[in-house]
Amino acid sequence: MSVADEIYRYRVEGGVAVLTIDSPPVNALGHKVRIALCDGVARALADDSAAALVLICAGRTFFAGADVTEIGKPILPPLLADVMAQFEASTKPIVSAMHGTGLGGGLELALAGHYRVAVPSAVVGLPEVALGLLPGAGGTQRVPRLIGVAAAIEMIGLGRHVKAPEALDLGLIDALVPEGELEASAIAFAQKVVRDRAPLRRLRDLTTDIGLDEARAVFEHFRAAHPELFIGVKAAAGVFEAIEAAVALPFDEGLERERAISRRLVASPESAAQRHLFFAERTAAKFPGAEKEKPRAGVVEIVEAAGDRVAYGAALATSGAEVVVATRFVEALDELAAATGRADALVGMVVTGGIAEIVVGAKTAPAAALAAAAAARKSGYATIFVSSGPGLVVGRLEAALAVSVAALQGEGVAPSDIAATGRAFGFRDALLPVADGGASEVIEERLLRPILAEAQAIVAEGVAKRASDVDFAMVRAGLWPLWRGGPAFMAERVEASPAAPPIPA
Repeated sequence: MSVADEIYRYRVEGGVAVLTIDSPPVNALGHKVRIALCDGVARALADDSAAALVLICAGRTFFAGADVTEIGKPILPPLLADVMAQFEASTKPIVSAMHGTGLGGGLELALAGHYRVAVPSAVVGLPEVALGLLPGAGGTQRVPRLIGVAAAIEMIGLGRHVKAPEALDLGLIDALVPEGELEASAIAFAQKVVRDRAPLRRLRDLTTDIGLDEARAVFEHFRAAHPELFIGVKAAAGVFEAIEAAVALPFDEGLERERAISRRLVASPESAAQRHLFFAERTAAKFPGAEKEKPRAGVVEIVEAAGDRVAYGAALATSGAEVVVATRFVEALDELAAATGRADALVGMVVTGGIAEIVVGAKTAPAAALAAAAAARKSGYATIFVSSGPGLVVGRLEAALAVSVAALQGEGVAPSDIAATGRAFGFRDALLPVADGGASEVIEERLLRPILAEAQAIVAEGVAKRASDVDFAMVRAGLWPLWRGGPAFMAERVEASPAAPPIPA
């Protein structure tokens, strides 16, 4: 029995083979799924009773993308490119039936087939730039040929998710079908393709809508409209390079260029930082040690009363909400809890920039903390869970940067050189002295070491629940550059470097 037999089903209905992939939770294109796809297509091609193939996924979504746990590791064959080559070479039409999210490699796979149908609620996209990557399985070569260079730049360069009706208008999909009738409608669509003797539409055979000079003008317009995508990170420039190859080169040469760019980005420290933050963001929403816990149901009240700590504790005690959120005196949350008589329901919250630190007391119930975090996210904040204490995470690290800058100035380092060094590293001007000068690696090392040491202390003391939470919070609060991954991420790599001395406590 194949290792993939348990995740795919095959049947023939009305002259159409139906290949169903069922690999929870999101049908990621991991090793077993790739084997199942190859086996299923080969079976359909050898089946005289099937004139076409419908590819569909069970569960809540079409292929939601590549298996991100495989990024940066040796990939076992068949590669996604091998699966797609098999799709493209098929002598029978392949129709992808899409629901949920067809993202990244999922959309690239569908584009290697001949036709695509989707329910109106489906969403497609190539979001790899958020990981410091580009679509490395032909996305940058097929999409410009299908929808045009300008639309492809907007979609891939921004990592934009496209709803099915817009995808139809762009030409990414060929038909919208009713919700709840995806499989039957896809079979009917395939039967019509066979009946009409419609051509096998291979995107590799198309040419782009504009030439190289016009494409470069489009690139410059995009760069001018989105300058932030070209500061520190490299993926957007890689997208330009790959789409330029789609315009200027034959398909197979463009595909090789895309793969080379993809390998370069995967190996870059900027992409490593972005991938770290991608996972950090998903981890941050879970309560440490109670990852399967659900938020407490009921009213969440954020108490903003004035007065001293005693008066504020009394205000908290009068709340009848299921979850009570303190926004003041959170460094003494356990003492405040004594005033409420409901320590399990009391949660603290401190907001800095785009991040809300959800402060958990000694007796705070995980479900209450999760409910407070959900309320904060509903208000537009990202969240991390922290223990009570002076400064929490963001405040302590922001203070560490200020102290580091002041210490350098006190030692006679020119403010202009501190500012230039911090700016070159990626810190915002608002965090630095107001001056222009020259950047220095020596100043950078001296500027950063106290911050990295403080990040490690925050984790060691248990103020931060996870090192990745420190990084996510600092980047989301605008206090650390995205492409550097965060102070804990950087501290770990500094300590791992054979040439680096230990970070002082």
